Amino acid sequence: MMLSGVTISAQLVSGFQKEEYLECLRIASHFKDGQIEDKYKCDEPKEYVRLYESPSMGFDNKWELWENKEKKVFLVSIRGSVPTMTSWLANFHAGMLPSQGKYHIGEDYEYRLCDDPKALVHAGWLGSVLALSKDIESKIDSCYKSGLRDCILTGHSQGGAICSLLTAYVLQKQKSGAIPTDLRFKTYCSAAPKPGDYLFAMHYERMTRGGWAFNVINADDWVPETPLSVQTPDDFNETNPFSRVDDMVKTADMKGTDRIKVKMLMRILRKPTRKSEEKLTKYLGYTMSDMLRDLGVDYSTPELEKCANFQRVGTTIVMMPDEVYHKKHERNAEDLFEHHMFVAYMDLAVRDL
Repeated sequence: MMLSGVTISAQLVSGFQKEEYLECLRIASHFKDGQIEDKYKCDEPKEYVRLYESPSMGFDNKWELWENKEKKVFLVSIRGSVPTMTSWLANFHAGMLPSQGKYHIGEDYEYRLCDDPKALVHAGWLGSVLALSKDIESKIDSCYKSGLRDCILTGHSQGGAICSLLTAYVLQKQKSGAIPTDLRFKTYCSAAPKPGDYLFAMHYERMTRGGWAFNVINADDWVPETPLSVQTPDDFNETNPFSRVDDMVKTADMKGTDRIKVKMLMRILRKPTRKSEEKLTKYLGYTMSDMLRDLGVDYSTPELEKCANFQRVGTTIVMMPDEVYHKKHERNAEDLFEHHMFVAYMDLAVRDL
C-alpha cells in the first residue's frame, strides 16, 4: 500500500485538535463519487491523500481510506447520506437493537458494540457498519502490517452516526484480540445524529474516555437533534422510583384517596410516552425495514426493542453561530440543509473552535 514495513510510533494525542477536525471536514466534503455539490464543499484536504474508495455496500454506504504520509496516520472516512431512497431509509429505520447480537444484511453477522447487551443502537446505522466492516477491517490490517499505528475515524451527518458505531465496533474487536491493541483510534464525528440509547452513550463515553472521541455540532443544525426520541419510565435505571411507584404508594404514609390520585397521575404520565414509543418502533422500525426489502436490499429485520430513547454520544463540541456566520448563512434559509453542510461547518469552525 505504498508504505514501508517498518513499525512507526504513535503520533496521535488525546484531546480535541482543531486542525485534525478541519482536515476531517475537508476530506468528508471531497468524497470521490461526485455526489456532493460544489457549493457545499470545503477546500481540498491539505495533509492527506486518498488511497482507496470502497464500492457501495449495505444501505448504499461507502467509505474511503486516506493517509497522512508525513505524520504516518491513516484515516477512515464514512460517507453520509446520498440522494437515494435506500440511503435515506437507513436513516429513517430508527428501530432499536441490542448492542450485541446477530444481523443479516447481505450475509449473516455476529456483532458486539459494548459489554452490556441491554444497551441499544439504531438499527439502520448498525446495518451500515456491519456491511462496511469486513472491507474496513481488511484495510486496517493492511495499514497495521505496513507499520502504521494511528487511525482517525471520521464522518459527517449520517457518516458521523455510522462512525460512532464503528468506533464502538473496532474497540470491541480490539478487546477480543481481533484488532491489535497497540493500534490507536481517534474519532471525529461531525453533525452526527443520535446513534443509540442512554445506556449505550454511557458505555461509549467510557470506552473513549480521555479525549479520544468527539462530535462537532453547529447549534443551528437540526440533524443532530434526530432521530425522534421518547423517554419513558422504562428507560431509567432499574432502581428508579417511576417503575416502583405502586410498591412505594402501598408503603407510603398517606390517605387511601391520595394513593389513588398518585397512581392515576403516574398512569397519565406513562401512557402517552409509551404509546409514542410503540408508534415510533412500529413505523420507523418495522415499516421502514419492509420498504428497504421492497427496494431489493437483502435484509432480515431482527426483533426490535421497544425503545426510542436516542441520545448523543461522545464528547460534544458545540459551535455557536454569530452575526458573521448569519450574514452568509441565514437563520431561516430556504435550503433545509444550509446549516448542516460542510461549508457551513467550516465557516463556523475556523472562527469558533
